[in-house]
Amino acid sequence: MDEREYGLVLAGGGTKGAYQVGVWKALCEMGIKVKAIAGASIGALNGALFLQDDFNSMEKMYENIKIDNIMKVDGVNADKNIFDLSNIFNLAADYTKQKGIDNTPLREMIKKYIDMDKLYNSNIDFGLVTYSVKNRTPLQKFKNEIPKEKMIDYLLASSCFPIFKPQIIDGEEYYDGGLYDNIPSNMLIEKGYKNIIIADIAGIGFSKKSVSKDVYVKVLSPSEDLGGTFEFNHERIINNIKLGYLDTKRSFNLLQGHIYYFKPEEFSKMLEAFNLQTIYGLEYAAQVYKMYKYREYEFEEFITELNQRHLDAQKNYEKMKKENLIQIGKRLNKLFDKGLGICIVKDLYMDRPASKISNYMFNFVKDYILSAKALIELKNYIE
Repeated sequence: MDEREYGLVLAGGGTKGAYQVGVWKALCEMGIKVKAIAGASIGALNGALFLQDDFNSMEKMYENIKIDNIMKVDGVNADKNIFDLSNIFNLAADYTKQKGIDNTPLREMIKKYIDMDKLYNSNIDFGLVTYSVKNRTPLQKFKNEIPKEKMIDYLLASSCFPIFKPQIIDGEEYYDGGLYDNIPSNMLIEKGYKNIIIADIAGIGFSKKSVSKDVYVKVLSPSEDLGGTFEFNHERIINNIKLGYLDTKRSFNLLQGHIYYFKPEEFSKMLEAFNLQTIYGLEYAAQVYKMYKYREYEFEEFITELNQRHLDAQKNYEKMKKENLIQIGKRLNKLFDKGLGICIVKDLYMDRPASKISNYMFNFVKDYILSAKALIELKNYIE
């Protein structure tokens, strides 16, 4: 078990912050000692939530979050990113009319989910960053520097994305902390923490260089795209929570795999049957065939499902081969989208395994080639 004491840094990134919920769940399960949390924007809100020590409530909040829990806007499609072209004109109209989007609903949600007594009584220190509009300077504060009755104002200031009306604190206007430092690790480094975990979610904003090189930094970053900054697709949000959990456990070597997730003992079974390159090819094929990614797999169930999906794809491919080649050429993109690209490359490879192709073509299909070879190995293993 890792006995080090860590400072946890939570980056900003809107609804992509669901990923950090999974990170926190994994860290707690693993017994990682987090002594302080610093956050910007959604990272600040998440940090305050983490001090509640109530994962189920936090997960439920994210799973049910809607656009009208964050801001007051009319005529937008809540299932799409707020900055999607279908929403941008209505958003701009509301911004102009209100002179900034009203985020009063976010204040109400903070009141509902964050218990200030628990936040201030927690043994975990907590800090946040916001940005002064007037002075163009950051404001970095830890909870012992913020009066309890003003904490909500500071949380709103840190998460005040520039489309919102500025948050007023003591007569001054403040905006999102990401305008100064979206990954405020220096707040913890300057407090003396030598071990830092950063939960990055690729949010919009700036990040500062570390003030010290004498620090161990472990960066947890998503293994796939998390979606838009303000995207309220519930399926994606739930999957992002799972992804954060799985990525974190893999980062601490409790899970293994290139694209998918396996307990070490299950991955060892894979290594007994295949080499690492073949395993990667199998995982890439599973991704092409759209096997569900947000879970832990056992070796046998993984290869059984993958083999069945490949057999189904192969049947479809054989039907396609009977069509006119010109028609197939016109539909090549669709064939690859349907997962039949592996079948095409496998077919070519079986006919000419030693043939040379251009570097451009190789770079385009190299993972398909690895998958084609891996599926041949899989067939031999199963038979």
